[in-house]
Amino acid sequence: MRINQQEHERNDSDPEGRLVAGVEQDDRSVSVRYVTTSGLETQILIGRDDTRVNLQLRDIARIDLWPLVYCPQLESLWLQYNRITELDLTPLSRCKALREIDLSHNRLRSIDLTPLADCPHLREIRLDHNELRRIDISPLFECPELEVFARDDHVSLTANIFLRSVGSWPDVLMREYHRILWTHGDWKQGKV
Repeated sequence: MRINQQEHERNDSDPEGRLVAGVEQDDRSVSVRYVTTSGLETQILIGRDDTRVNLQLRDIARIDLWPLVYCPQLESLWLQYNRITELDLTPLSRCKALREIDLSHNRLRSIDLTPLADCPHLREIRLDHNELRRIDISPLFECPELEVFARDDHVSLTANIFLRSVGSWPDVLMREYHRILWTHGDWKQGKV
């Protein structure tokens, strides 16, 4: 199953968009689809006004987060203890109230944190117990309320060198200063 944004367009046979793979939904909910490691395609209805989404311990291999763009009040997203190998966080840039995201205990090999720069209230991100080797933390400099950044000790941290002399950093990143490999890459064009 290939999961992408285009799959969220309405079907002509269901002009009101109420049926998603046989599950009725309404204007108050969205359907988040995922695939387990055994290949089972599953979905869960989430209220558009929900502040917490708990999808831990579901044996998820792939998940489509695009429906979360319709959940602007989302504060917590828990995806820990699954088997996710890659994850597109782009939809979370629309979740301005997001405070915590837990992706620990998965199989992530890489992660692009850029969308989280648009989440000014982010306080906690957990990436520990994954297969990550390097994380570009540049986007997290845009999260002034960040208090917890959990990752494994062997994971290398990179950031744009321009950020070394810019403004005030979240304290949790200040404590990581000595571990950051400063790069000259362009981060979020126009931001730096």
